[in-house]
Amino acid sequence: MTVVPLRRKDGSRPGRGGAGRAARLVGAVRRRPAPLLGVLAVALAATSAVLWLGTRSAAADAADRAAVLTAARQEAVNLTSQDYRTVDADLGRMADGATGQLRADLEQRAAAAKQVVVKNKAVARGVAVDAGLVVFDGDSATVVVAVDSTVSSAGANATSRRYRFQLDLARVGDRWLVADLTAVGLTA
Repeated sequence: MTVVPLRRKDGSRPGRGGAGRAARLVGAVRRRPAPLLGVLAVALAATSAVLWLGTRSAAADAADRAAVLTAARQEAVNLTSQDYRTVDADLGRMADGATGQLRADLEQRAAAAKQVVVKNKAVARGVAVDAGLVVFDGDSATVVVAVDSTVSSAGANATSRRYRFQLDLARVGDRWLVADLTAVGLTA
């Protein structure tokens, strides 16, 4: 008959100590990093979300700034471009790019402006040569636009002028419209 001791000399039980105990210790060590890895995964996800949102809002901000500059350039061109053959459409574009009191003023003066343009057979062509964003706060902006304009009329030589306008724009729905306009310089 074989006698199996209940304990070994090192104090461990047969079948439960030695390699078995070492395996249990290694398993315990392996299980402890799991909560740490979970915390790291959550932190990585949160950092990624913040960076993605920051990139997205920076891209949206850049798109808004570009839209403001485009709207300001176009309205400056509209304000300096009239043709006696298309005067109704030209004046309509001027008013369409404006809002508030400026729009009301343009609409009020349209009939008188049409009469002068048609009588003189005037043709004015504006070209925006430069624009700079002065102030931008998300829902309003101020832009300075330089426009070269060539004006001709029946019986007169064409003349060229450079205009510089400061345009105050407001976001109206999904459009940028000019709310106020100031001539900031004029050179011949």
